[in-house]
Amino acid sequence: MDGFARTLLAGSLLFGVACEGNIATPEGLLPPGERPSAELCNDVDRDPGYVTVHRLNRVEFNNTVRDLLGDTSAPADRFPVDNESKEGFINNADVLTVGDLAVESFQAAAQELAEAALGRTAFQDQYLACSPGADCAREFVETFGLRAWRRPLEDAEIDRLVGIVALGEEDGSFEEGVGLAMRAMLLSPNFTFRPELHEGDGVRELNGYELASRLSYFLWATMPDDELFELAANGDLRRENVLRAQAERMIEDERFDAFLTEFAARWLTVTNLPSASPSPELFPTFDEPLREAMAAETRLFVDHIVKNNLPVSTLLQADFTFLNERLAEHYNIDGVTGDEMRLVPLSGSQRGGLLTQGALLTVTSQPNRTSLVKRGEYVLERFLCSPPPPPPDNVDALAEDPSSEEGENLTLRQRVERHRANAECATCHALMDPIGFALENFDAVGSWREDDNGEPIDSFGELPDGQTFTGAHELAEILVNDERFAACVGENLTTYALGRSLRAQDYCIVDDIVSRTEESELTLRNLLVEIVADDVFRNVGAAGGER
Repeated sequence: MDGFARTLLAGSLLFGVACEGNIATPEGLLPPGERPSAELCNDVDRDPGYVTVHRLNRVEFNNTVRDLLGDTSAPADRFPVDNESKEGFINNADVLTVGDLAVESFQAAAQELAEAALGRTAFQDQYLACSPGADCAREFVETFGLRAWRRPLEDAEIDRLVGIVALGEEDGSFEEGVGLAMRAMLLSPNFTFRPELHEGDGVRELNGYELASRLSYFLWATMPDDELFELAANGDLRRENVLRAQAERMIEDERFDAFLTEFAARWLTVTNLPSASPSPELFPTFDEPLREAMAAETRLFVDHIVKNNLPVSTLLQADFTFLNERLAEHYNIDGVTGDEMRLVPLSGSQRGGLLTQGALLTVTSQPNRTSLVKRGEYVLERFLCSPPPPPPDNVDALAEDPSSEEGENLTLRQRVERHRANAECATCHALMDPIGFALENFDAVGSWREDDNGEPIDSFGELPDGQTFTGAHELAEILVNDERFAACVGENLTTYALGRSLRAQDYCIVDDIVSRTEESELTLRNLLVEIVADDVFRNVGAAGGER
């Protein structure tokens, strides 16, 4: 039996240790946009639910091997692409499936990672600073295994892995035996999955190691660091004040950048910006440096709001943003020079908040024009969690040509108003179009403009409930005063934190979290900490129970 075959055998033996639990379809979900009634929240059992056995996604895998092995080769970039949940996240356990190609990818990565790690002096110094032999093998398995599996190994697991070291040493060297055991550990579901198993009835409090992993993968998209491991070992992490303090510490760490990419950029769909393709003929100034600056603007903007504990309303009503010279020119803002992104005040500007940022305006446009529908639907879905229903079948799309059959040259507003004459379209368009009209002064790549097709732009909008507004600033004022806005931010944060879609009773829990946060101050940072401290994050329900 060669070394690779032995690794596969070891992996298959170890797979049975942790690969238990349900892979289920979410149940008990509220229809999109529907809020729980007071009666539901009074009567519902607010158990924390359970999470399907959670496979590391590609980002989490790369970050974990970086912090475990010092390996920055990003092997998971070669894995099959992770599925997105309906919320746009790739950490939803229910959609993180495992197929034959994924298993083959794990096998290849484990071999490459083990071989590369053994060639690094830093790895040798950390895990193999002992004389080869049975005692050294056990020490390696215990110390490396704790970090690789993110929990202490059981005696039977240690014995099995020490036996694999000896098996590899028979035909080679001690180091080859260590490499074989390492490959077995990296192939094990204890590494590639984050199980939170609960076979009994009722609710179980997560142990310290499970909680450390939940916290680190929520805020850093990677494994716990030494401080979290130590707090998990002595039991202190389960104390609420310690958990809150750790969340605050982790927000200040550079690894928090992963949260900005994996939560913020996906929630706001900035991850779609690389595939946006504005027409080169119509928008010749749009280029890669501008695209990169747009993405950086939104990331730095959200980071600043979190780090400085600013109100959630700042997301839509900020009087600042982050620009470099290229993006400032695009926005027609003077006084910014150089390639470095920096904080720029926007007092008196048409800009302010996410609604006016180039990244969001570009991904909600067509390649050749703005889109009232895409922008309206985006705002309803991302900021109010109230997406409109899908369009009826066999409804004609809005014509791309601005000229009508009568030869008129029409603005987008005029074309849309004719489109809305179809009764089947009118109800949904009454929700989406006014929002899109408010953003019409920003073209398909986010530049300011005063006219459309030679006619002055009318950015006036009226919602079905009679509220009226003109332009992005007045629209933002209405949105932040809508109770659905804060709830929607809380829902998205909780969904990402738990790695699963929300059930009906979870919306009641989110409402409680938002209400408690409002008692201090409703900020993104306070919301993050309050979610971490809540029972829904610290506990798990029975795997066989109701989702």
